[in-house]
Amino acid sequence: MNEYDGELPTRNLVFNTDLDRLLDLDRDDLGVPEQPGLWHRLRADRRPVAQRGLLCPICRDARPDQPEWMYLSFRRGRRIASHHNPHRRAHTAAQDEQREAYQERYARAAESDGHAVEIGAGTADGRRPAVLVTGADGRRFGFEPQLSYVSAQSVRRRNRLAREDGITAVWHTVDPNAPLIDQVHWVRTDNLPARAIREDRDLLLRGGVRTLQLLKCDRVSPRPCQVRGGGGRCGRWHPTWAVLVPRIDDFVRRVAGGVYVPITQRTRNGGPLRFWAPEADRRRFLANGGVLADRTDRPVIPRQRGADHPRVPERRRAPHRPPHRLLLPEDPYDPVGEPLTSDRVIPPVRREICSAGRIPCGAPGARLYPGGWYCDAHRPGAPG
Repeated sequence: MNEYDGELPTRNLVFNTDLDRLLDLDRDDLGVPEQPGLWHRLRADRRPVAQRGLLCPICRDARPDQPEWMYLSFRRGRRIASHHNPHRRAHTAAQDEQREAYQERYARAAESDGHAVEIGAGTADGRRPAVLVTGADGRRFGFEPQLSYVSAQSVRRRNRLAREDGITAVWHTVDPNAPLIDQVHWVRTDNLPARAIREDRDLLLRGGVRTLQLLKCDRVSPRPCQVRGGGGRCGRWHPTWAVLVPRIDDFVRRVAGGVYVPITQRTRNGGPLRFWAPEADRRRFLANGGVLADRTDRPVIPRQRGADHPRVPERRRAPHRPPHRLLLPEDPYDPVGEPLTSDRVIPPVRREICSAGRIPCGAPGARLYPGGWYCDAHRPGAPG
């Protein structure tokens, strides 16, 4: 690894937006002989880094919508261009090979199921997913292998831009602590070399996919009651989402085919929980009283370009929540939904009618006792 964090490992280049050209820091005149003293002027610039107009050319080519600003320094007799973002590391050929291997694997899986695939396809305004898959009903999915660091704010913005282009983004990371997790709909695999990714082996998803389970709330259940909290068991069935571990090839095919859909839940502290799940489980969850945090999660349908009418904002009413929903489960990954069973209906007490027995006696003329209304035959202390 290069001893300078964030440096370009090969050619010592930086892109200058003011001059709209690459600067070669290994040359005395930076490759711009018509600008004498340019190095000293750039080094003397004390404006914020984002205003100096120096970009990483590798990041610029790979992600034109996500600029990575750079600053200049002089160390051990060498001119250095470093990333301003402390989470950016040196660009390595291995990471580029991994990204290319994942793109090939996405494309191979989607094409095996008959879906159209474009690698590095551009959108109308220059934004582009790594792999664009046109799936069932013409819906478009952009598979993004995000192997380098990206901030939560940046990934949310890129996700929003994809939706505006009629693309449902599918984010893929190899970092279990990546900031994009639960900020967008994501999946995670182990961090493997490109050779292993290209091999026809089972590449399992370690997170980001779930399936619906119904758990009986009884004494043997390991989870707290969603209705009573930690104060006992209600005997009802509660829905919960369990982690699913499919192969990445199956996942790509099922997303493109409309089998898997994006779902958003809310955790106990109000934060988002985003994952992919079977469409059949989503319908079953809603049918059993479950509530989704965002009903706009479903894959977007490409909108027509050049429409002459503006989009009309849709007014949405907040879903009605019964009072018992305020008692959220201790497990932050338990979705909160209506139980599948109903409360026992207790019949009303009728005046002067005997209520003795499992099947009430029903004799008229009963008298009121501390335990209820009883006839002479069933009154407290009656013989027999």
